[in-house]
Amino acid sequence: METFEQRFIVEESVAEEFTRKFVNIASGLKVGDPMDMDTDIGPLVREQQIESLEEQVRDALSGGAKAILEGGRLNSKGFFYSPVVLSGVTENMKVQTEETFGPVAPIAHVKNAKEAISLANATDFGLGASIWSRDTDRTLLLARGIESGVAVVNSLVKSDPRLPFGGVKKSGTGRELSKFGLYEFMNIRSVSVF
Repeated sequence: METFEQRFIVEESVAEEFTRKFVNIASGLKVGDPMDMDTDIGPLVREQQIESLEEQVRDALSGGAKAILEGGRLNSKGFFYSPVVLSGVTENMKVQTEETFGPVAPIAHVKNAKEAISLANATDFGLGASIWSRDTDRTLLLARGIESGVAVVNSLVKSDPRLPFGGVKKSGTGRELSKFGLYEFMNIRSVSVF
């Protein structure tokens, strides 16, 4: 199964190539029965989620974004939604400020790392950030600046039982996994003897 990230922030120098390749891959994804091994995208959780995605996409389009891959609600039984890719998104659009929870990919272009960090942090959410670059020093600088509970370099955000996992801001409270996840289930007590 393929996954869609929430937001894509891409440096202008590679934005055209990235977007072209991304749309090419997204347009070939199969939406359908999650029990079918050929399916890439299964159904959404309920009708209200489709309505939420439609509102987020409408908001972006009315604000000047362009749908470079026009997917959307499928006319079939179930809560199926084919991928939508948006370009020209800005930080005040709902697809940038809200969690989409569906196959809607807003792509924002930035000039440099400072703009990327600013846009990445312009949200009330901060579960994870996936940073892709051949320049490791630069990725570490970005990882330090982005407000997220998890930062992953050159891979997708995913949990690892050896590492604590959890977000910041409105993306959850506490941590799961590793010894820090175990601490969430404990009441730490202090006893002092003088």
